[in-house]
Amino acid sequence: MNRMAITRLHILSALLLALLAVLHAAEAPKPAKPLLFANYYTWYRTGDHPRYPWSNWTRPEAEQNPFAQQARRPGEPPLSSAARPLVGLYDSADPEIASWHVRLAQAAGIDAFLVSWWDKVKERDQAFESGVLAAAEKLGFKVALLDERAQYHAKLAEYQAMLARALCKYKDSPAYLRLDSRPVVYLYQVASNPGLTPEEFTAVRRHVEKEVGPVYWIVDKIAHDPKAQRAGDEARLKVIPANWLSTPGIDAFGFYSTFSNFRAHHYDELIGKYRHLVGLAHGAGKKMLLPVHPGHDNSHFRPDPYVMPRRHGQTLRDYLRADTEAGADFIMVTSWNEWPETTVVEPSSSWPDPYAYLKILAEWKGVAFAPPPLPGATK
Repeated sequence: MNRMAITRLHILSALLLALLAVLHAAEAPKPAKPLLFANYYTWYRTGDHPRYPWSNWTRPEAEQNPFAQQARRPGEPPLSSAARPLVGLYDSADPEIASWHVRLAQAAGIDAFLVSWWDKVKERDQAFESGVLAAAEKLGFKVALLDERAQYHAKLAEYQAMLARALCKYKDSPAYLRLDSRPVVYLYQVASNPGLTPEEFTAVRRHVEKEVGPVYWIVDKIAHDPKAQRAGDEARLKVIPANWLSTPGIDAFGFYSTFSNFRAHHYDELIGKYRHLVGLAHGAGKKMLLPVHPGHDNSHFRPDPYVMPRRHGQTLRDYLRADTEAGADFIMVTSWNEWPETTVVEPSSSWPDPYAYLKILAEWKGVAFAPPPLPGATK
């Protein structure tokens, strides 16, 4: 065989190897996306509720708000939200509404609802049980408690007894979310005035686990770093405090929102901060939950509103990209239906495509989105 023939053979062999490598890469399974959660609220009541008519659809401030008054519809109060639900103002205890929500979440690739938990406040425990919990049990979905009483309680002993009681009641439901075979609880806290110290968390954990068994604890904990601020280090402005990182028993850290901690809605504003927080959590052997937002608008009840523009879905896409590239273990959509702050992905008649944000989530998750029938459509 002459030299030219040998050279051609080498070239063909190299091309064949390159082609095989491309085919192998195409066939290789893609890395699994982080678990996708969404904050879910059982706050809402219709006008015929005997004790809490129009609960959380309106606030006293909306009565004097020009935007809320301008958008007001006959027979309804002025809405605190800058958008309107596709199905109108609903009751969170309505099984049909809850089932529709669950089917929508499943269609969008959402793995679980983290449900705002207030125990018996305004009968929200009853709405949880007859609404989203019952729907999740029926449809094979998952829910867990996003415990807001971790922040809003007066007496620690009463609080920890309340949480233990709730987990004893719900943890064995087939719909209750478990990680590492343990029921999940997310402890919500406000960064500027947190409801728990590390020592108090330890006391709560011991009491609850004595009654319930092992729990998977996700703790909302983020703080400001003045040293980074003085140094102009934007990526390290927010931290997980060292005393929390070293607290035993915490499985993951997270935080509810950026808008209550820093104002951002572009990828470049997020990625540095998110990578830093993930690095802190992973360095301590913990996992990290990061939030994503489609937008924010509290202009219908606040005189000093903050509006995070939705940018036709680009805000949500930027958050999803930043979360993924930062290495988040869990992603939390804030929110499914927090209508007063208008952070919702639940379908809205205020948008040209009511399902636009669920389609973005489904695209990111790699699932084909097909909306279920509207409530009442099959009757």
